[in-house]
Amino acid sequence: MKALDCFLIEYSDSSFTNPHEVALAVAPPDRKGQFTHMGAQYWGFETGRHIGTKIKADVQQFNFRPNAGHFLCLGLKSRSLVTQIDIDTRWFTGNHVPEVTVILEDADQQVIVLSHQALSPNEPHHFEIPPTQAERCRVLCHQEGGIARIALFGEPIMNQAEPINLLEQATISHVSNDHYGHPKDAVFGNRLEHHMKGWESARSGFGEQAVFSFDQPISLNAFVVDTYLHRLNAPLSCHLFGLAPEHDLLDSMRSIPRWSIQFENGNQVVPDDFQAYMQDRRYATAGEDWPDEFIIHLDHSRGDHWQPLLPFQALKPDTYHRFETFETTGWFQHLLFLHYPNGGIHGLKAFGDYQS
Repeated sequence: MKALDCFLIEYSDSSFTNPHEVALAVAPPDRKGQFTHMGAQYWGFETGRHIGTKIKADVQQFNFRPNAGHFLCLGLKSRSLVTQIDIDTRWFTGNHVPEVTVILEDADQQVIVLSHQALSPNEPHHFEIPPTQAERCRVLCHQEGGIARIALFGEPIMNQAEPINLLEQATISHVSNDHYGHPKDAVFGNRLEHHMKGWESARSGFGEQAVFSFDQPISLNAFVVDTYLHRLNAPLSCHLFGLAPEHDLLDSMRSIPRWSIQFENGNQVVPDDFQAYMQDRRYATAGEDWPDEFIIHLDHSRGDHWQPLLPFQALKPDTYHRFETFETTGWFQHLLFLHYPNGGIHGLKAFGDYQS
């Protein structure tokens, strides 16, 4: 039986620690005497407090939700048959997660292998389970606290070679903002660092873009947007469009999707330069106050050259997003990637095939 290679896909909260340490294949070290601006430094995953308790000061009471809790989700680098799960609370003496439910996921199948399993403080735990096929492991925490390490054991079902990231072989152009990093940094982002790195735009951006062009047409079967360690500066959304080989890129750039504004009175504006419109606050007409709120959406009705692949996808901070369902399929010579409004992306990956 061997330890399986894992990585952290997403988590609900880890306010005090770098949660990616929870999946590292090392014994949790003792950090006694080490401090950060958040206080004593711990290894692994540790949430904030009071997720189940809501104060209602106006009526001098608290509301408690017993079912509230945190979660983390690990990805297995190869689909595997899992036979043991280790959960280590080492060094968490008074702030460990007291109880967990563990769910192994494979495609759309979910199997609960541990249900409300009690954990002890400052102790490694070993749980043997019936052999279960999985590509993800979701851990529900009842309710809050720290876990130093989670390790899965078993056998990979098939050792698959890592597919080629097609974006590594693309030419990148029409980049709107590369203030702190270029899209190329995200293309080669593979979580090798323990700090933020990648394509990060300035805060002044309102909708960023980059175009990826290929020597041969491609078809996609998966697209990854990884906001690894971008906790406070990840974009809110991403958008992906494809341009077929018969269309000229420079000509088609005149009809790319554009950001549109709709005001409360029903008026709609589609600025030629949306970033300048927002930066100059042109939404306030002369002699009038700024509107309290207005709607911004991506308008891709100006032409049919750019085919919507992922026209609107919400992004979360510090999360490995993998998209496998596309609105349009086909062969594309160019990909237009947008994110809104600005921020940092660690990794961009496109998996698929070249046209033979």
